[in-house]
Amino acid sequence: MAFKGMNPEEGREVAQGVSEAGQQINEVVSAVTNVVNSVEWVGPDYEAFREEWNSFVSGPVAGLVNGLSEKGQLLTQHAEEQDTTSNQN
Repeated sequence: MAFKGMNPEEGREVAQGVSEAGQQINEVVSAVTNVVNSVEWVGPDYEAFREEWNSFVSGPVAGLVNGLSEKGQLLTQHAEEQDTTSNQN
């Protein structure tokens, strides 16, 4: 009989890596945001840039981080389901 399914431990490791990637992205973006907010730049161009940056962070970047978190959770769920299925045999 051919192997079918996943190795739950490997699945959990990948899930953890995916979740950690999201956390790392958050940390890097937070550091860059601090730099963006501390630059000596006055005027409408800076205000527009800062507004665009914050929109980028709260939109696409937040979506990516949330997506990574959700995928990590989903992969953990699949690993748990695999454990349950494997233990029934």
